[in-house]
Amino acid sequence: MPVSIVASAVVREPEAAGSIDRATLAVRRCLAAADLAPDAVDLLINTGVYRDDNLMEPAIAALVQKKTEINLSYTGQPAPALSFDLMNGPCGFLDAIEVLETNFGAAGRGSDVMAAERGSGINAAGRGSGINAAGRGTGVIVSGDGHPARVTPTDVYFPYQATAAAVLVRPSADGGFGRVHRARSVAPQKPIGYIPLTAMGGRGRGTVVVTPPEQAALERGLEIAIDVTRRCLDAEGLDPAAVTLLAADPCPGFAESVATALGIDRLHIPLTEGNPHTAALPFAYRAWLDAAEPTGQALFLGADGHSVASCAAYRFA
Repeated sequence: MPVSIVASAVVREPEAAGSIDRATLAVRRCLAAADLAPDAVDLLINTGVYRDDNLMEPAIAALVQKKTEINLSYTGQPAPALSFDLMNGPCGFLDAIEVLETNFGAAGRGSDVMAAERGSGINAAGRGSGINAAGRGTGVIVSGDGHPARVTPTDVYFPYQATAAAVLVRPSADGGFGRVHRARSVAPQKPIGYIPLTAMGGRGRGTVVVTPPEQAALERGLEIAIDVTRRCLDAEGLDPAAVTLLAADPCPGFAESVATALGIDRLHIPLTEGNPHTAALPFAYRAWLDAAEPTGQALFLGADGHSVASCAAYRFA
């Protein structure tokens, strides 16, 4: 049994200062859109990578859980909730989908990898939560990035737009995500984003270096995205002319090139001024919702444009 999207919300930079506040606002809006209280959430996963002050501990998910008051008391709430970070760039959203399917006992269609321990029993004393009862549960994926200085300096290269997005999912017998397919480059990879420990001085908490990939890597990245999307189409038995592609667009024209190569006519990408990075797929999904009444089959394509890509089919109930 796959998981299906119940509600979503997006936040742009002017609406909140800092990646943590944007993520918090996105989760609050998402819960409001689903008409759910915070204590309805069983599992909160943050897939954002670049965060305020280069904070590594505690997990950003835990801070968002605290700010949104999601099941903070192990004794006063109906059931505890689990939150953690899962960082894999623009592919992290689909990784989180797999984790939610696994923890909710809903990974019925199979998976390329085991994303989490099955039957973790985290909510052993809970209210029939999905983490402990197959086919039930509520999960929230929150994503988004921002420069660690909270406001992107004008004199540095930082290609990601400060945004946040949240998606609420539940197990569904009638629709939802299919198997996640993955592809990656076998060529040696140079670090794209890192903290220069030997040069950061007293400004380390607000410093990050992001290096643009080389042209050869960009060409491989497009081939990888086309390959993984084709494999997903073939595995699901889908007609390219009958699906909608919801895709990350790490550089202008990237997603359109994938769609053209595969004969996909309907395409939605994030409607943002820049690259929302880990929030790319939720923003593309939002663009689809805003453009039309979504029906039928879609493909979610996460890609960084140079080394990795993942793709999964999605069926509306």
